[in-house]
Amino acid sequence: QRFQTSSAVAQGKAAIQVHEMFRSAAILAGGRPGKRLYGGRCDFMNATLEDKKKGAENIAGAVKKYGEDSPIPIVLHLDHGRDSDSCAAAIAGGYTSVMIDGSSLAFDENVELTREVVKYAHARGVERGRGAGSAGRGWRTMCFQRDPLIPIPLKAVEFFRKTGVDALAISYGTMHGASKGKNVKLRKEIAVAIRECLNHEGIFGALVSHCSSTVPAYIVDEINGLGAR
Repeated sequence: QRFQTSSAVAQGKAAIQVHEMFRSAAILAGGRPGKRLYGGRCDFMNATLEDKKKGAENIAGAVKKYGEDSPIPIVLHLDHGRDSDSCAAAIAGGYTSVMIDGSSLAFDENVELTREVVKYAHARGVERGRGAGSAGRGWRTMCFQRDPLIPIPLKAVEFFRKTGVDALAISYGTMHGASKGKNVKLRKEIAVAIRECLNHEGIFGALVSHCSSTVPAYIVDEINGLGAR
């Protein structure tokens, strides 16, 4: 557990220092496996809710250690919270932002789950406001239903209105996983249409471009040149 905590401190310190160098606000994300791993349990994939809370505390403590007096805004964000308990564990541990991922659910079920987490998070100060010891902004986000048949702009407006969520990760062609941008076909008009609909209805909400990272071609070539794929 000491090793795991030291690892979290080292990663948090490095990320914060680089962001300070570029004078850029930082959103540091810790996923569900991270909370289990840093909870100090050897078979961390079978971690209990209490283990996850402990892991969240360790990660948050590492970020706070170097972020409390930082000149940049810092947010500690839970990536892909699958249920309300996961989000509650992260908030209890000190996370300032949580994602509730209901993208596998039917729209109405997604709305209910997200609304529950939003209500819980708002009541505990996980909202637009102070981040991890600095003037950060804590957003709760969620992943929107990934169904190309849904008229997304109008559904997105409905989702914001019914849940009160602060930010929404929309599906417009970005891809997760090892693809890292390979064969991606972005439909930017979806994001534009959602923003226009939100503006028309007078609804403020941030749109998140989730799973949108790529690996530059020269790095791919270098890695493959060493025998990888």
